[in-house]
Amino acid sequence: MPIMNTTSDLIVESNAQSFNQDVIQKSYEKLVLVDFWAAWCAPCRALTPILERLLPQYSGSVCLVKINTDEQQELAANHGIRSLPTVMLFRDGQAVDQFMGVQPEPVIKRFIDKYVKRESDKQLEQALTLFDSGDTASAISLLQQAIADDPTNDRPKFMLVEWLLDDQRYEEAKATLDSISREGKDEAKYRSLAARLEFALNADSDVNPDELLASIEEDAGNLEARFQLANQLAQGQHLTEALDQLIEIIKRDKNFRDDAPRQNILKIFDLMGGQGELVSQYRSLLARALN
Repeated sequence: MPIMNTTSDLIVESNAQSFNQDVIQKSYEKLVLVDFWAAWCAPCRALTPILERLLPQYSGSVCLVKINTDEQQELAANHGIRSLPTVMLFRDGQAVDQFMGVQPEPVIKRFIDKYVKRESDKQLEQALTLFDSGDTASAISLLQQAIADDPTNDRPKFMLVEWLLDDQRYEEAKATLDSISREGKDEAKYRSLAARLEFALNADSDVNPDELLASIEEDAGNLEARFQLANQLAQGQHLTEALDQLIEIIKRDKNFRDDAPRQNILKIFDLMGGQGELVSQYRSLLARALN
């Protein structure tokens, strides 16, 4: 049922029976904002006009579905709603992000903009096809063009940095990473790529890993060899092996290189996405090594 005349095709009330059609299926065609609200909720009433002002700016590529939580309590519970208002964003059948409470209009716009498909996203998809076919040079060139055409879109930049790192083009990767927006630099993906770049820049490519291993086998207390080996292992994405070397350094000398082993462990956690079973396991090992 439409709830306003000017954007009747963009804003609808939904319920448990129509949620799949209104939200899940529709999210394959456009972005769907789902506003969980209640009539007694004053912040909900303050948020509604902000969302209504924003929708027309996206030329029909974003729609709003409103869920009255008093009437749809089971639906709200199934989506883990604990606070009102809560706005969830659905794309391609999945909830990909959310925010709670009333946010300023520019903040909400940035929230939506992160997921709106743009012309440069189409170029990104074409570049992925080229990359998968083995034409890395053309894929990188297309991404560079996409970034030049749309410098405010971080998504092609993230992908380009990853490919440049794979190609050992570290200075270009750094320049692209530095150009990512302030909001983009808050994302876990940025921290992961920044950590990977730092390991690549700090790893001594002139030192043979086999020689480092031989040095460690000859002298288990050769902490410098362990540190250099950990850098090379991290650069090569052998993260658990790198963590093992760094933990061993801390066990032997907590002050080695002015805390650099602990700092590198934290960077590896960023490479791992900052969460997960392995991160939890090595956080515990780090805590025991420090104590």
